[in-house]
Amino acid sequence: MTGPDVSGLDRRAVLAGVLTGLFFGLPAAVIQQVAGSGSLLAQIMLGAILFSGALAGFAAARSLPPSPFVHGAIAGALTLLGAQLVFSAWSRSFPNPIALVFWMGSFACLGAMGAWLALWSANQRSSPGGTR
Repeated sequence: MTGPDVSGLDRRAVLAGVLTGLFFGLPAAVIQQVAGSGSLLAQIMLGAILFSGALAGFAAARSLPPSPFVHGAIAGALTLLGAQLVFSAWSRSFPNPIALVFWMGSFACLGAMGAWLALWSANQRSSPGGTR
């Protein structure tokens, strides 16, 4: 069994996705840490951080690279690393490696969902009568 072919990886598309996700996710990560773990605002910011993973995947696949789901998944996973760096710097601790792998997989899935949404919206725009 072989993995995805990354030789056709469009680094600019992935970078655009990561920067878009970090632009949305990093302020949310900082606000979450300032607000404290038990507050409602911290929970809302956690939702915004999760949304940033899907947003990164959407932005990475928006330009329709050769393998949009791989681009979206990579952008989502790298977005998590940016938010995790903020958390690690704030708490001065390194996360549990097993939890980090779990969350990277989760953000890769969120990125792939964002890529699917980008493909779906591109298909809706290109099909005749695609808008209702």
